[in-house]
Amino acid sequence: MPPMYNVDEILERLGLTGQREAALHVTLLRELALGQAVTVERLAKSLNWTTDEVVLVLEKLPCGTIEYDGQGRLIGFGITLRATPHAFVVNGRPLYTWCALDALMFPTIINERAQVQSRCPQTNNSVNMTVTPQGVVSLEPEDAVISLVSVAAAGDIRSAFCCDVLFFASRHAGEAWGRDKPNAQLVTMHEGFELGQRIALRMLDRARRYQHDL
Repeated sequence: MPPMYNVDEILERLGLTGQREAALHVTLLRELALGQAVTVERLAKSLNWTTDEVVLVLEKLPCGTIEYDGQGRLIGFGITLRATPHAFVVNGRPLYTWCALDALMFPTIINERAQVQSRCPQTNNSVNMTVTPQGVVSLEPEDAVISLVSVAAAGDIRSAFCCDVLFFASRHAGEAWGRDKPNAQLVTMHEGFELGQRIALRMLDRARRYQHDL
């Protein structure tokens, strides 16, 4: 991967600089993958923390990294219950991800395969695949690619990164979209999965270190 894709920089923008934050994110992703909003109490029980400990970590995360519903329940942190362009179906449960890279990364973290469906923003053609913890399979169209950008210095992670990390039906379509985006780069789905895997494994390692140090 080119040097612009700094795993630590992406994790920092998500607020995942420490082991506790990584443990919370991994646990929350797995809870969200069950397809229901997550209360602070439920998250605390899954982490074996107090609710005050959960609230403290949540409050320290950068603005915009957590989605809540009207009842104060958590409904998004990369995986989301709110519709986005990137459908992410796990065990028949309709979920979504904030960006295309999330869809390639999170099967490793939740240890589940996902059926991913998105639309090329240039052609409006469907891009479909199955993503497992080991890689991308059943990719249609086979020459689909993913756009990646460096993380902008300002804004939350969704506006600074996710909005330009998309699936394209072909490299030609991605190049047409990217003519006015000099910082964007197109990579194969395999290369995108490799980057997602690096981020996922770093998160999992930090989460495991936290559990080990308890």
